[in-house]
Amino acid sequence: LHRTWILAESRDGLIIIDQHSAHERVLFERLMAAYAEGGADAQRLLFPLTVRLTPDELREVEEVRGLLARAGFEVEPFGADTVIVHTVPNAHPWFDAERCFREMVAELTAGTSDLMRSARNQHERIAMTFACKGAIKAGQAMSQPEMQELFEALFATELPWHDVHGRPTVVRLSVSELERKFGR
Repeated sequence: LHRTWILAESRDGLIIIDQHSAHERVLFERLMAAYAEGGADAQRLLFPLTVRLTPDELREVEEVRGLLARAGFEVEPFGADTVIVHTVPNAHPWFDAERCFREMVAELTAGTSDLMRSARNQHERIAMTFACKGAIKAGQAMSQPEMQELFEALFATELPWHDVHGRPTVVRLSVSELERKFGR
């Protein structure tokens, strides 16, 4: 629905899933599990990204470089204000690795969002930021199989009911609620 919500029939009504929030939850839990297992899968770039950073961003990247590598972003210094990104996570077919990396670094450097303050440790901080910035966006068209895969992945997570910000991923409408709305 409007390239933002996935509608599904349940035994007792209707389920509405926010595709961005759902994918955020899935990415977060996958990365946290990957951290526990030694690191996430990544793909080596044929043409590495060259990214200019502010001095504060450069310090932040250097500080969390090992965690970024375990998240799939292999980064190395390249000159005074630049880094080269050799590998990136393979989050989904429309993943914009450069945009995600830049937004993550900006957010990690600022560290002022509620998301950053709620993280318990650096691993969680990176995972939350990656999930937020790397997830499928509202408005992104998805095929039927992709929606089914996201639906199944969401309900395989430990906490499928909300994203990393605490917003709901799922809204349920019971048959009785629908009947009431239609005066039945």
